[in-house]
Amino acid sequence: MMFQRKFYGAIFGAATLVAAASAFVIPSSAQDAAAFDAKQKDAIRAIVKEYLLEQPEILREAITELNKRQEVAATEERKKALATLYKQDSPFSTGSGKITLVEFFDYNCGYCRKAFDNLVGVANQEKDVRVVFVEFPILSEGSRVASQAAIASTKQGKYFPFHQGLMKYKGEVKEDVVFKVAAEVGLDVEKLKADMKLPEVDALIEKNLELGTAMGVQGTPAIFVGDEAIPGAPENLNAILKTAVAGIREKGCSVC
Repeated sequence: MMFQRKFYGAIFGAATLVAAASAFVIPSSAQDAAAFDAKQKDAIRAIVKEYLLEQPEILREAITELNKRQEVAATEERKKALATLYKQDSPFSTGSGKITLVEFFDYNCGYCRKAFDNLVGVANQEKDVRVVFVEFPILSEGSRVASQAAIASTKQGKYFPFHQGLMKYKGEVKEDVVFKVAAEVGLDVEKLKADMKLPEVDALIEKNLELGTAMGVQGTPAIFVGDEAIPGAPENLNAILKTAVAGIREKGCSVC
């Protein structure tokens, strides 16, 4: 689907260029018209078709250029978003250091559960590190309910205990599991259910989803340290995180 959008985008770009060029051979009276008439449109389509058949490599070049521009735009968007996430106070976090790790996650993501221990471990071991968790429910309806509850739990000041309880749960996180874990960590479940219905809860989830898309997040977990992105949960994640943190201490951070 992504290739298809790029393919048609490239064709449109090529067609626009050819159409613009063809304007030079259209009589001046037609140039003054508000739009091409049917005969002119047919002529332009024929020119575009002939041009693309003679030089199909133009599509490859156009797609390559489009990819470059999208990557640059995504990088810039990511830097802006990370600068905000790194600097702002957040109730969706653990640790209190000056160096911030950011994770986009889903409660039903097995790799997120694996990454959780590494992230929290680094925050506990490195006293100048905190972790900000970005609720990014993309896997199931249960994931969204869990995120709604987790966001609402901030009203009772228990986000991290609840977050930890959900991440440690063995099995699929569904609605009944969400409220079971909530009770176990001492949340007032009835208040939690009421707070989950607040408009700001779903608004934050949608904002996170849009933010992740703009930053190029295509799956979970997606971890960011400084301007470095760490997709997934590699076996040596703990070492990768510590190396990245050490690098920020030594060289600073361009986006922090």
